[in-house]
Amino acid sequence: MKRLVTLGLVTSALAVPRASSALETSHGGSIPELGPPHADALVDPAMHRSWSEGAPRTFAALTLDAGYLYLRPRGHVGYGMPFNTWLGLEANPLVSAGGYGGYGGARFALPYVDLRVGARYFAAFRHAFLEPKESYNRLDLDSTANDPARYYTVEAEVSSALPVGPGDILAMASISAVRGVPGGSYVFEETLRVIVDPPWVWRVRGGYVFRLGSRNQHSIGPVLDVLAVPERDDSRTIRFGPVLRIQLSRSFDVRGSFVTTLSSPDRLGLVGGDFTELGVRYRVATE
Repeated sequence: MKRLVTLGLVTSALAVPRASSALETSHGGSIPELGPPHADALVDPAMHRSWSEGAPRTFAALTLDAGYLYLRPRGHVGYGMPFNTWLGLEANPLVSAGGYGGYGGARFALPYVDLRVGARYFAAFRHAFLEPKESYNRLDLDSTANDPARYYTVEAEVSSALPVGPGDILAMASISAVRGVPGGSYVFEETLRVIVDPPWVWRVRGGYVFRLGSRNQHSIGPVLDVLAVPERDDSRTIRFGPVLRIQLSRSFDVRGSFVTTLSSPDRLGLVGGDFTELGVRYRVATE
């Protein structure tokens, strides 16, 4: 009888849901353990609850973003703690309603700073190379008068999220060089969502997200984007809107980006905004 009671207590403890007390933040840090210990001592120590746990190691990892009209798998190989503090390589195919391509590059991630350098190729299904104009509308963008666009972009980007007050200050800066465009033509860069007179595009983003939830694992707040194309008389595109993240576990979270255009030399409607995320992200890595 004593063995049966003991077995029942252990089984009940294992059935207690594990608290998400050390969930990864957007900047790769973690929320410290709060409150008394739970039944986690009965769980295999290798089954970490946060990407900030565990020893640095060589790993392979996968990030899968799925949502309305997109599916983006990304592979990572490197050394460190995956999705937290690591150095390595990443690659992913690019497939959307607008075309297909791929990205590959190097990445160096610290708890509050993330640096990536790489290149992506894109072949558009509909959008063609454009004749130079001061301003474009949606009909210009959808014109089939020229060949479908085929180009590649070399890019460096650094981003950061610093805990301040009840949330995080967000900052990002990138410089891009668009190549492979015929001389005298412009192109719609599908990732940056802006019409480019090659080669250069620079972008900066700033914002503040508020932390919510019992472990401050969720976030929501506004961001402001500014993009400039020096060869188009240094034309500026300004976007503003909210970004959202709901953390369900270390592997699953829901993400949304609804950053719309406030000012631009072009009138492209929703195509010219940053609505790149509205779906679920799944992450897994070798332990």
